[in-house]
Amino acid sequence: MMKLKKIFLLAVSLFFLLGLGSTGLAQVETVVEPRAENFVFYVDNSGSMGHQYEDLGLKSEVARDVLLAINEDLPELEANFGVYTYGPYWQYRPVTGYHRQDMANAINSIPLYFDLFGRRTPMGSDLQRLDNDTISGLQDRVAVIVVTDGESNVGPHPREVMQNMYNTYGDRICFHFISLAQRPPAGTTVSDEEAFVDELAGLNPCTVKADANELHRDFVRADFIQEVFYSTREVVTEPAPQPEPIIVPPEPEPVEEVIVFSNITFDFDSAEIRPEYEDILREAADIIMDRPDTTVLVEGHTCNIGPADYNQGLSERRAQSVADFLEEEGVSEDRLETVGHGLTQPRFDNDTIEGRSLNRRVEMSLQ
Repeated sequence: MMKLKKIFLLAVSLFFLLGLGSTGLAQVETVVEPRAENFVFYVDNSGSMGHQYEDLGLKSEVARDVLLAINEDLPELEANFGVYTYGPYWQYRPVTGYHRQDMANAINSIPLYFDLFGRRTPMGSDLQRLDNDTISGLQDRVAVIVVTDGESNVGPHPREVMQNMYNTYGDRICFHFISLAQRPPAGTTVSDEEAFVDELAGLNPCTVKADANELHRDFVRADFIQEVFYSTREVVTEPAPQPEPIIVPPEPEPVEEVIVFSNITFDFDSAEIRPEYEDILREAADIIMDRPDTTVLVEGHTCNIGPADYNQGLSERRAQSVADFLEEEGVSEDRLETVGHGLTQPRFDNDTIEGRSLNRRVEMSLQ
């Protein structure tokens, strides 16, 4: 039989594939880093939150459910978290180190049912109070997650208050929005409440805005959480050197090379090649062109977030994106075979953020 000689192209970011036993391979650790040192939830608890929100329940109930789901999905971040309301202004948790159960208790303490009349919405003036009492004393970066139905009917306009805070703190602060604004009336495209939230969200490009009704969908919420709360990076750790084995040379046999390249991973819901993999793919293209009698199998994969048919198409686009890059680097198109497996072949744990990140990948083999 032909003896297979396996050559691995080592790359920053990836585990090696196809279950080929080997020792001394570099290991990849995904590091989760908070996007801010302080996260402040600023939640509308005024009378308007006692009204119905679409067919999901009272706005106050929907806000609570969304915040609890976000808290449950958050990784254990080394950052401070606080919970405050406006209309009326109240501190339910001071800005201190993250503790999942403490956050859940604070969110559950916010009233859901109250007298609607006379309970006005002073978003701007209560934000000034939050700034004076809390934000002005925080160190490093601050992310304020505003839960609003798009109303503010007493006190200064929150646009001016937020703009003053941007002017004061610069890029140390960013406001994000969870919107419970009502849908527009028939014959219009944007309601007054939606326009109000869009106006505040447009003050700074750092802002992330999501509608509460969309955040009930797991993959939308996962995307919102990663955009607002944390980023990831991959760290390669080299293993300790292995002792040299004593090898008795076998009788010479014909040798066929099978080269297995390292994975290329992708951002959530993206088929765009990340810049850090371009040099790796160029090196792969050089190896492929040095072996003109071989073909390349390019296989795309996804994590398990989202519908299966959508992920199937996404995996095919990822595989084609890598094939197009190799072709631009000089690899002949007729040597490239692409296939997408969708979410059917995970190699890592889809129950963790890190595992899902590594499953959003393309595998290549030269045969």
